Amino acid sequence: MDSINTNFHHVPVLLDEAVESLHIRHGYDYADCTLGGGSHSEKIAELLGEGQYLHCFDRDIDAINAAKSRLARFGSKIIYHRKTFSNLGIELGAETLGGVLYDLGVSSHQLDANRGFSFSGGELDMRMDVGSGENAQSYLNRISEKELTKVLRENSDLERAGRLAKRILTGKTNTAADLSAAVEEVYSNRREDLNSLKARVFQAIRMEVNSEISEIKKSVEAAVHCLKSSGRLCIITYHSKEARAVKDVLSLFEKNCLCNVNLPVCICGGNNRRIKKVNKKPVTPSADELRKNSRSRSAALRVYERI
Repeated sequence: MDSINTNFHHVPVLLDEAVESLHIRHGYDYADCTLGGGSHSEKIAELLGEGQYLHCFDRDIDAINAAKSRLARFGSKIIYHRKTFSNLGIELGAETLGGVLYDLGVSSHQLDANRGFSFSGGELDMRMDVGSGENAQSYLNRISEKELTKVLRENSDLERAGRLAKRILTGKTNTAADLSAAVEEVYSNRREDLNSLKARVFQAIRMEVNSEISEIKKSVEAAVHCLKSSGRLCIITYHSKEARAVKDVLSLFEKNCLCNVNLPVCICGGNNRRIKKVNKKPVTPSADELRKNSRSRSAALRVYERI
């Protein structure tokens, strides 16, 4: 039986901007693919009318349980899916939604909890769903130095990735403190940058443990198909690899022709465009939000509309 923990907290980022960008309209259903603390879901649900539903996805049982308490007043208007958001296209059919929202990354609760998401402490778990999958400690125990070097380079653009990978795998790395110590040793001459470097290392490993990039790509592609005409897709990213994954997927849906550029004529039919950008540049947090929540500093909201 799932344990119940309603002490889940999350500081929402770009809350008003994201919900306003969904352009919520009467007669449409919506999806919040990253339920978290329920802040975005609550604001969306407040705008829904009779017969409209909000589908909420999260793999973290703490998030689901806390949200059920927070959103209880909306009753059956909220439909919970305790699944990874890559299941969006399986759970919901094509052209069924007026908008889909993503607030990617990890929640404030997960960062602060004793799960090893950050270098503040705890065992090296890093799973968003602690009831399934492989934890970070097990992951580090089975991969090779070459594989870990690649992960550190590609997920967080780290210098000295090879040296750090060797230190992590040859040392005793069972806790967040152990991993933090490895970073301090390898980057001992960069004391002023240590917190930033540690955050990037933890991010790189966490992304692999949770298969975050493949999850994002699969879900965002499904979201395009789930949207009705003029439906909105709003995505908040926090680092370059997330943003790149989103743009790689959506760039294919922005093109009419998918043929190789070397072909003299189009052979695909030239009718492949499904979305358009609503904002040419990503929306970023205001100075006021940055003062209130330093974790929002890297957030960027991209908005697309189904054609």
